[in-house]
Parts: sequence; C-alpha cells; structure tokens
Amino acid sequence: MKKGRLGTFTFMTSPIFILASKKKFFLRKLTTIILVLLITSPVFGFGKHTPDRILIKYLKSLYSNNLKETYSYISKADKNTISKNEFIKQNSLDDPFTQEIAKTVSSLRKYKVNETIINEDSATVNITVTSPDMSKVMGEIFGPFHGPKSMKNPQEATRYMLKQYLKKGNVPMVKERGTFTLVNEEGRWKVLLNLESKL
Repeated sequence: MKKGRLGTFTFMTSPIFILASKKKFFLRKLTTIILVLLITSPVFGFGKHTPDRILIKYLKSLYSNNLKETYSYISKADKNTISKNEFIKQNSLDDPFTQEIAKTVSSLRKYKVNETIINEDSATVNITVTSPDMSKVMGEIFGPFHGPKSMKNPQEATRYMLKQYLKKGNVPMVKERGTFTLVNEEGRWKVLLNLESKL
C-alpha cells in the first residue's frame, strides 16, 4: 500500500495481475501473427496474389499488348497447349499505331470484381470491365469532328482525339461482364483458358 495526495492505492504487482498481463501480451502477439499470415498467404485468399488480383493483372497485360506478361498468368494446362511464341504470335498487335491505341485505351479501362468464389484449388471470378466505347469514339473522330485541318491522316486524327478525351475525361464508356476460372498451382493462382478444348 502507498499513500498519495489523491488517496491510497495499490501497485498491481500481484501474481494474478502479472499472469493476466502476460496472457494479454500473448494474445496480442498471436493476433498479429495471424494477421500477417492472412495478408501474405495465398491459401487464405488475401494479399496481392488473390484470384481477383491475378485476373486483373492478366486482363491489363492482355489489353495493353504486354503478351509475355499475359502468358505468365495462364495455367500450366494452357501452356502445354500453346507455346509462349505461338501465344504472342496469335495475339500480338504488330502495327505500331494499333499498339499505341491499345495502350491508350487500356489506360482508361476500369475493373470491378463482383464476386469471387474460392473452392480449394480453383476459383471463379465475376468481373465487370468498363472500357471506352470505340464505336462511338471512332464515330466522333470520323464524324462531325475531324481535328485540325492539318490532320489529313486518319491515324493522326485518331491520336489527337484520344489525347483530347484523356485530357477532358469524357470518353464514352461501355461495360462488359464475364466470369473467369482460375486454378491454384503450387500456391499461385493462374487463369484457366481451356485452350485445348478450343482447338
């Protein structure tokens, strides 16, 4: 017991208090460890390598014509069906102008995951992709708007119009919704395209 100006108080140094303090510390530490595991482990479905995150990375790389990266996200079953070189050959945009347009359009796309269902080593992800409505964009470019008179080249006019859209933020958009299947391969989620069944 110790007396003070505000009255008598007792230092909490009893064995029961020490035991309770250690228990609280242990529980806090255990909670921290569990949270770290949840965030870093793909098994629990949290972190940067969840099925929905991998799907978005796959779509972004595909739409921007970064096909080497796209290939890294597909399943082993698909890789056994098509080689990297053949995959790139079939999906590549060879024309530099088309590549430029693809990257510009890709930068405007937005992704919304509607639902993710994980079942052991497989997952389904329902996603909505909001993209520029290219039919309307091209209609405006080659319709009433033709760009500056010096732009007699349609490609130059297209570039100009897309840049204007980027600055103003008024690109007409369209939404597409789809469901994708992913498989867990050695702790990493991969997009299953079932290419073998499409041959």
